[in-house]
Amino acid sequence: MILEAIEWLLTPSSLLARRSGLLAGQIAIRHRALRCRGFWHSHLQSTRQAIRSYLQQFDKPLNRVMVLGSGHLHDCDLHDLLDHAQRVVLVDIVHPVELYWHRFRRKDIFTLLTRDLSFSLSSALRGQTHPERPDEAFLSLLHSCDAVISLNLLSQLPLGAHDIWQAHGRTDQEIETLCGDIIRRHIELLQQCPDALLITDRVVRVRGIEKEQPQIGAWQDLLYGQELPPAHNEWIWTIASPQERGDAFWEERNVVCIPVGQSIEKGSKTSSRFSGNDQS
Repeated sequence: MILEAIEWLLTPSSLLARRSGLLAGQIAIRHRALRCRGFWHSHLQSTRQAIRSYLQQFDKPLNRVMVLGSGHLHDCDLHDLLDHAQRVVLVDIVHPVELYWHRFRRKDIFTLLTRDLSFSLSSALRGQTHPERPDEAFLSLLHSCDAVISLNLLSQLPLGAHDIWQAHGRTDQEIETLCGDIIRRHIELLQQCPDALLITDRVVRVRGIEKEQPQIGAWQDLLYGQELPPAHNEWIWTIASPQERGDAFWEERNVVCIPVGQSIEKGSKTSSRFSGNDQS
């Protein structure tokens, strides 16, 4: 807890990230990843391999690749990005201190862009319920990228606004609709990109032993009823042990890897080659 408090003080971040609790959440993920590294390993390797396969399908070096929800880059190999692109844009509401060091050393290659990718936190804190439109500078940069990767982000996007709306007394039905709108807008944003890859968990279940009998819960939707395009690859992420959860159950999530973007809609030969199925 002391280390997390020090990191909270030292990490460069906006007032929005601090007020919404997302700075604290980003720091907590770092420490959770350390505690859970044994059973997160397979998921992280699968995610890295999916990104590697996606980048390898391009016929020529990329001018710019963007990662949405870059976080601590636990699930993305920075060397893979640098091997395939001349410039890398990392986008999140908070960037850990070590990424500022990378940018300082190679500022000609790295851009760290700070954005609330749900585009809803500021309005939620003002008591409003409509997500804001992405600013034109962000959209221009997004559409100029040869490849965009949404990295284990989609199911997390509504969480901050969800808690704010709940505290403001919104009904469960209102919150479900608003969170679904955030999910839908992000999918549409990716579909407007020249070429994009969506990696996200979509459903969750628990399994364990109760009264000496195996118990497996039903899959529960994480995307507020929003449909996804067909997945090219999927795997199970064991995200929490009984010790982490504080009960007798393991928590598992189904993660999908989905190529999206305008090149998919147009049926481009380059994008159709990507399968993402070669696991490491």
